[in-house]
Amino acid sequence: MAIGRSYGWRTLALVLAIGALGVVGCKSEPPGPPTGSKAEPTGPHASMLKLFPGVGDVTDWKAQDAPKFYGPAASQADSVDLVEMDAGQPAAVVRSYDYVKSAVRNYVRGAAGEKITVRLYEMKSPSEAFGLFSVRSSGNQFPLVGLAARMSNANLGFVKGSYFVSVDYSGTMDSTPVLMEFSRWIADHVTSPGYRPSLLESFPAQSVQGERYYLHKFDTLASLPFVPKGDPVQLARVLDLSAETDVAIMGYSTDTPGVINYLFVIRYPSDAAAQVASTNYDAYLAASTIPAEHNVAVAPAVKSYLAGTFNAEENSVKDQLAKLLAALGG
Repeated sequence: MAIGRSYGWRTLALVLAIGALGVVGCKSEPPGPPTGSKAEPTGPHASMLKLFPGVGDVTDWKAQDAPKFYGPAASQADSVDLVEMDAGQPAAVVRSYDYVKSAVRNYVRGAAGEKITVRLYEMKSPSEAFGLFSVRSSGNQFPLVGLAARMSNANLGFVKGSYFVSVDYSGTMDSTPVLMEFSRWIADHVTSPGYRPSLLESFPAQSVQGERYYLHKFDTLASLPFVPKGDPVQLARVLDLSAETDVAIMGYSTDTPGVINYLFVIRYPSDAAAQVASTNYDAYLAASTIPAEHNVAVAPAVKSYLAGTFNAEENSVKDQLAKLLAALGG
């Protein structure tokens, strides 16, 4: 009997323990994300927020502040300021493309004053992102990041998908591994590879890296140092560039070291508009007193395209312009 009672009490204790576990299980919270995982960003800026590195994503760096967002119009509800409020970017150039919004975040490391500033620009299409990249990046290095990239001692700019990304470094250490680590992490999180503007595909092959430009408006064209512009006000009227025009420029090596032959194509909204621009540009160049403008050669318009070279003397050696005109159908 003593053995039986002992067995009964043990059985009862076991049943009570299992019941207690069941009660505890009913009251527990649903299982959370695995240890080390990160919550997905939400809200109006979610797609852009996931492109900023977080804790542990880049070596030894930590965010100094929360991202700041900018756009073509301010929105207090979405915490978006006008693009002009970001002192680190030329707002007029950014607006000249199909700009959606941008964001800026700063990162710091150690006590030596090292700093990284990441700027993300979201555009309406990969072509527009490539255009902004083409006029906002600089440097003589072209690392394999995204669709295209260009790097200087303190900056790496790249384009992928509908994003142009600019990463700036300040500090006394070697900037290259830092710029590459940040840029590659961001590029890996942009899912679409993107593409170059179709207008660039008409140009002859073997153009010089870093000398491939795509734009729309005259102010952007005038900012390029190799474009002759003796009378910018008159030239702007002659070319009549707008958001409806596409301008592509590519540079080619010549027999003279360091001298580039620049070809250009302007696609107008209509054949008639291209014909008018061709006539007016010819007249403008003929009347110019600027030697550099006398070295510009403009071919007769081909349908809606106006093509030429900004330095005909260099073009005459390999006549890249003839190849371009043939590709356009002229």
